[in-house]
Amino acid sequence: MTKNIKCLILDDEPLAIDVIENYLKRLPNIESFKSNNAVDAFQIMRQEKVDLIFLDIEMPLMSGLDFLKTMKAPPAIVITTAYRDYAVEGYEHDALDYLVKPISFPRFMKAFEKVVKYLQRTSISVEDAEFEKKHLFLKVNGKFVKVVVAEILYVESLKDYIKVVTPGNFWISYQTLTSITEKLPGDKFMRIHRSFTIAIDKVSAVEGGYVKIGGKLIPVSRDLRQDVVKRICGDSSSS
Repeated sequence: MTKNIKCLILDDEPLAIDVIENYLKRLPNIESFKSNNAVDAFQIMRQEKVDLIFLDIEMPLMSGLDFLKTMKAPPAIVITTAYRDYAVEGYEHDALDYLVKPISFPRFMKAFEKVVKYLQRTSISVEDAEFEKKHLFLKVNGKFVKVVVAEILYVESLKDYIKVVTPGNFWISYQTLTSITEKLPGDKFMRIHRSFTIAIDKVSAVEGGYVKIGGKLIPVSRDLRQDVVKRICGDSSSS
């Protein structure tokens, strides 16, 4: 992951905090915070968007599990405790892993790799959900029409107009292909020809100088063919 992972260590034992903190210092792209009680931990979480909590169970005032129950949408949780008895209850609260003290670095890394994979999956899910909500307005016959970006198959240039095509529908609007392409997310769309911008994930086949979307063959500019194949087919294009 490229962005920093913000980790909170919540434990009432200073030595236990030191162990996790020293392990985290060996890793890149980590920001760590620490607390020995739930009250301070809540305060940290109000100020920082914490991605991961290393959570002790046996603590004064409020146990780790009680702390976890107070959160409506908790971040990733790795339980750290000297007791094996809480494993089942910890997993019932969707803890990603359960580390029994003393915690070795290899065992810590195994848990941390689980966290990284989980954060990558959830990050992609959030991005996809946001993309599904994106829309733009096209001026069509004097009125503005709302078009969901995720439904666009391709956009075709018709001189001074564009034709925006979705499954079962299309709209013709007065603007250039360049202007609408700039409004579309670059990781989802690609201009492959002077007359066409396509949705990359809508391509069903690539053959010769064409891509196929929704039963239509769309030409690819000769100088862009290698880039288009790479974007659409990825690593499989070289095999």
